[in-house]
Amino acid sequence: YMNRENRKFLKDRNIRHTGKPLGRKPKEDLSRYEKTKLKNERGERNHIEGKFGQGKSKYKLNKIMARLAQTSESWIGAIFFVMNILKLSKEYFWLFLNGLILSLFLRNPNYESDYLVKLNPVI
Repeated sequence: YMNRENRKFLKDRNIRHTGKPLGRKPKEDLSRYEKTKLKNERGERNHIEGKFGQGKSKYKLNKIMARLAQTSESWIGAIFFVMNILKLSKEYFWLFLNGLILSLFLRNPNYESDYLVKLNPVI
């Protein structure tokens, strides 16, 4: 939540946030560049927040029942580690599959025409 205490925490550590500013609206509207930049920054958070939601619903991130704080942190770290491994494995699987298919076709450029000739022999 973007309360005063959290805003001060972020400001002390030079961390930018995309929350709405407190107080009255400024007299001058934001420029087109500032609006676009703010919109893009807010859009970047959607992916991150979605991963937290996925961790809670699919990987039971919100149902950790450890007694010690250190154990809870270990479980949370392990869950995010598994989520990252699964994401990377999906990406690398498609890269591997794509490379395999390309190597098959590049090794024999007439693969498709040879296959068609064998199916439809000329009499």
